[in-house]
Amino acid sequence: MYNAALRYNDCSELYLSLYSEDTIKYLKSFKGQILIPNKDMPRVGNYYAHTYGTNSISFPFEESLTLNKGYHTFSFNLNKSQLKFKPYNQYIEFSLVSFGDDKHKFTEFAPSNYYSEDNVLFELEQEQKEYEEEFKIAEKNKGAVFFFSILGTGILIYFILNTDKRMRKKNDFYTPSMQVEFFREIPSNLDPNFASNLAFCKDRKNKKNRDQYSAILLSLVRKGYIELERINNLNDWSQNNVKIIIKYQPQIFVAENLESNQESFLNSQQYEPLTKSEILYFNLITKYAINNELPMNFFQLKLSRDYISTNSFVESIDRSVTTIGVNEGYFQKANYTEKQDSLRNSALFLRILGIALITVVNFISYQTHLDLAFGAYFIMGFGCIYSSIYLNKISANYVLFTQFGEDEYAKWRGLYNFLNSETLINERTVVELPLWEQYLVYGTAFGISEKVIKALKIRCPKIEETSMLSNPYYRSHHFHSFGHSFRTSLRTASNIARSNSYGGRYTWRIRIWWRWPRRWRRSEAVIKS
Repeated sequence: MYNAALRYNDCSELYLSLYSEDTIKYLKSFKGQILIPNKDMPRVGNYYAHTYGTNSISFPFEESLTLNKGYHTFSFNLNKSQLKFKPYNQYIEFSLVSFGDDKHKFTEFAPSNYYSEDNVLFELEQEQKEYEEEFKIAEKNKGAVFFFSILGTGILIYFILNTDKRMRKKNDFYTPSMQVEFFREIPSNLDPNFASNLAFCKDRKNKKNRDQYSAILLSLVRKGYIELERINNLNDWSQNNVKIIIKYQPQIFVAENLESNQESFLNSQQYEPLTKSEILYFNLITKYAINNELPMNFFQLKLSRDYISTNSFVESIDRSVTTIGVNEGYFQKANYTEKQDSLRNSALFLRILGIALITVVNFISYQTHLDLAFGAYFIMGFGCIYSSIYLNKISANYVLFTQFGEDEYAKWRGLYNFLNSETLINERTVVELPLWEQYLVYGTAFGISEKVIKALKIRCPKIEETSMLSNPYYRSHHFHSFGHSFRTSLRTASNIARSNSYGGRYTWRIRIWWRWPRRWRRSEAVIKS
């Protein structure tokens, strides 16, 4: 409703909406006059006038009988300092209510309305009081929200800061027997996939850069089970020109055939045993190899299309971490990151809540009489974000290691720190070639193979004395690129296999694609007809 003269049984109201557009917030000044003919103006004592709008609830006005001859004048002149608005009060309004003997003085000829026979004067007076009280109540509510925000934020931070005490009361967490910053030796002949997970299980940095599949492949090369060669020696080491050669394939020996297989048995003693993920990878190679050869591009193509086998391989590689960790005494139980994951999920929730409080809740509140509640939502938001950061930071300490696992973690993390630092290049201690080979394997598993390769070029002049290190492909950008595309193919094929096993989502997408054109043709036919 804009401008209206409303007639009731016991009173009348003149309501004028002087300004209510969105541009009201840009007003620098606003003045005007409301002129009512003297013959239509109620006598003093039979009317009251109110203004509405601005941050002051109302704005000042003046009355005059002489400013405009023959008219009763209500005038106002507002400057920029008086024109302050919030989203909930962006209006300038005027109301004149007459009652008593002059209750219908200016609405004598007004048309009837739904409330013409009702007595509403008391309701109008109550509404005016409620309007004036609304802003006072809002100030109290803002103070209450501010107080409880400080109290709630304090309780939350106190609760979060005592997380360590609560966690250690319910679970056993160990500390390493020795503090190791750099560990120069290879702690054990550990599975490369497990080693990379072990080194990063307390922090998620660089996890995406790990290349455990390339590391497993390198480990098979280092142990002599396979070799990578060029298909055409005249061409470069590109993915389309590299093949896997199976150099040695283990056999199962039984007591009756031991003598006839004595030579093979003796030869087998020259090879290091394969770890769990190496066995899985080697079996995958032998599955697709023809005459002990497997071109790399053909290998990747088969993996990208053989969804079920690829998914089984990926899941087995993932499960091997838990299997090795539990069976060999690294972890207290299979779900060894349970407490860590719980804290990180809580941290994620608090971070989202904090951002929502600072942005969405503040925005919504600003549209109401609470405004920003003296910054209450900022306090709660930053309290949630601080708690989130703190939980993320301490969550690294809550992996359910055994004492042995904690000690081994310290060593492997120390090896990662050593390979990732400049110490590997700057130190002048003699490092034997077999150790450099292992450095390259585990450096690849950690996602920092380029640092090991850089150190190799500087500190290992006799690189040609080992078949693995002398092969330029393992130290090239092509090998790194193949590792990336190989991981992508594996994960894509695995995801497709899992999607098909949970309701055939990809099949549905293909079928609906074929249905749409027919539906469109039917629609076009209806339109033409």
